[in-house]
This record gives sequence, C-alpha cells and structure tokens, in this order.
Amino acid sequence: MRKTLKKAYHHIDIHVVKQVAEYLMLTNLETTTLEVKKALRHAGYIAYQADVSHIMDVIANRSPNWQYTCNGVFRNYTFQQHFNFQLTPQVPKYSLN
Repeated sequence: MRKTLKKAYHHIDIHVVKQVAEYLMLTNLETTTLEVKKALRHAGYIAYQADVSHIMDVIANRSPNWQYTCNGVFRNYTFQQHFNFQLTPQVPKYSLN
C-alpha cells in the first residue's frame, strides 16, 4: 500500500501578506503582488491574485512606509526607509545645504 502525505494549506491574512511582502521588498528593493502570491503558495498558503492584491492595497493605504508605482498593468511596491543617524560622531551628516 502506498502512503501519500497530504500537504496542509493555510489561508492568508493581512499579517502574513505584510510579512512576506516586506521581506521581498527589503530583499529585492521592490515586489509585486504576483511575487508575493508565489512566495505565499511556496510557503503552503492558499493565495489568489485578487486576494493578495486587495490585501496589499489595504496595507499600502494604512502604512506610511509602503510606496507603490503603477505602470497601468501592475504595481511595484517599495518599502521607504528613513535613516537619520550618523555612523560615528566624527563623520558629519551629509547635506546639500
């Protein structure tokens, strides 16, 4: 008798989509809903393009650090990072002024 292992799938929610999207944005500097959907499916989640797109739109509207550009076909999401610190006290801050 042949035993087959059934893979358990999980449903997506806003928290897991945000975690995966931010990981991809930090790793690749940008991401799309297609990349997030593929990563979620690879991790064992049931993910549909429309659901991922809707959730990422909600996150982008709620999160000030999420930016996106739309080329008319799809959106590229980026994670805007703000750094306002000096590496060492001896190195002055760079400014155009």
